[in-house]
Amino acid sequence: MEEYTREPCPGRIVDDCGGVFTMDTIGGCIFQAIKGFRNSPVGVNHRLRGSLTLVSC
Repeated sequence: MEEYTREPCPGRIVDDCGGVFTMDTIGGCIFQAIKGFRNSPVGVNHRLRGSLTLVSC
């Protein structure tokens, strides 16, 4: 029932886009961190550095 108490359409679109952008940013960072970790050479230091390098690009 709370859906009817929200503001009209133009404001909701901007709010929803902000939420989607945030979710995409967090999900993309997690995905890239896992990808960088898996594709780095063996060793914890190499894998963590590869993970952080891929996320920061």
